[in-house]
Amino acid sequence: MDLDFAVLADAVVTRPDGKLDILGAGFDTIWADAVPARHPRLVLAVRVLLSRHETEHPHRLDVVITSTDGEELARARADMGALPDEARAQVAPGRQIGIGMVLNFDNVVFPRFGDHQIVVQWDGNEARRPLRLTAAEPVQQ
Repeated sequence: MDLDFAVLADAVVTRPDGKLDILGAGFDTIWADAVPARHPRLVLAVRVLLSRHETEHPHRLDVVITSTDGEELARARADMGALPDEARAQVAPGRQIGIGMVLNFDNVVFPRFGDHQIVVQWDGNEARRPLRLTAAEPVQQ
């Protein structure tokens, strides 16, 4: 498995053709006047690239948001079943197929200001360095 992208967004719409419409994407800071701060919705759009062989087996994507001191704040999971034979047949030998997944996090509470982490795991292994998500006070001018 190769992780093509993992991007934090306000919303993601999955199309029937597998494309992801990503809205309000690419932020890494939650602005809050005070803590604890509740964020109504965070969405992580993920796209993995799989070989034909990898599509023969089910897989699991886990995403965990942790606080500045490592406390788990939220967790989401996406399960991917093995692709049907006709879909696997579309993957040319030596090529990969892209699979998009969307994980929603509602009403996440950030207990304190600072850098938090979004850990992305594929089948129990870290798929990439954790993403940073900072909870910060707006700069007063």
